[in-house]
Amino acid sequence: MIGFMRKPDGKYVVARFVKAHTHELSSPSKTHLLRSNREVSDEVRSKLFACHKAMTGTSVAYRLLSVEMGGHENIGCTKKDAQNYDRDCKKAFSHGDEQILIDIMKDKQRLNPSFIFDYKLDNRNRLTHVFWADGTSRKNYSLFGDVISFDSTYRSNRYNLVFTPFTGVNHHKSCVTFGAAFIPNEKIESYKWVFRTFLKAMGGVAPKLIITDEDLSMRAAIKDIFPDTRHRLCMWHILNKLPERVGRPLIEDDVFLSEFVSCVWGSETPNEFEARWISIISKYGLKNNSWLSDKYQMHQSWILAYFMDLSLGGILRTTSRSENENAFFRHFLNR
Repeated sequence: MIGFMRKPDGKYVVARFVKAHTHELSSPSKTHLLRSNREVSDEVRSKLFACHKAMTGTSVAYRLLSVEMGGHENIGCTKKDAQNYDRDCKKAFSHGDEQILIDIMKDKQRLNPSFIFDYKLDNRNRLTHVFWADGTSRKNYSLFGDVISFDSTYRSNRYNLVFTPFTGVNHHKSCVTFGAAFIPNEKIESYKWVFRTFLKAMGGVAPKLIITDEDLSMRAAIKDIFPDTRHRLCMWHILNKLPERVGRPLIEDDVFLSEFVSCVWGSETPNEFEARWISIISKYGLKNNSWLSDKYQMHQSWILAYFMDLSLGGILRTTSRSENENAFFRHFLNR
């Protein structure tokens, strides 16, 4: 061990020397940990990039590399080096990823004219709205676009943008995507932009029926952009609130549940529904239940008996279809 001291004239003198500390700087088993021997090689970078595309984190990717290369000492860098590299990459792209996305979409559009892409910037030139639909999505819409499910419950990235897929059902009763978008919030203007852009992408052909949750902004936008489209509310979003609104005693009453389910799901005509509904309200003393009164006021928007003239394509609720869609996109996107 040796120590130096700087003199006022800028020169150095040996201030301390301990001979007992003389030894090798590193043992052979630890030379790979020395900074001079560590580097995130092109091979490691390529593997990290491939793992990130497959939604695999840096720690898991490093373990895979360790197995693949016969031990972490053969990787050429530590896990912390790999994590730092990943951090630096994200930092380098943090101010340019919006332009990268736009460029990628424009390249797809240039290579395939059937690919539709549109976007909107705010007054600070930041990307706020994005919509895209490829040729397959547009073809599917021309075949199966009579009924669509639109969902805005999935926030999928660090900018907290709202992910809004347009989903339908094909002749195999499988989910198909008609298009998708990112919007900054759930306000009327954002929904109007999405619906207007979707309509333009689909050649001006509006769906016959659109199924959504009870969002008031969404309802107003649909009325404005799709004036001739029937709007139906998702049964699941409504009935999911039933236990909270009627109380535990009724929810645990099998007779009440059976009668209520038969009323909302099994009524085949408006008259049959109204007779059953009035009977339930009277029988169980629910006349003063404001939530049920509110749902009755809008019953023509969600009760099946009022949609018997339309084929719903198996989409009775948006939740299962949208969850299926979100699960699909989750393979490629994280928060």
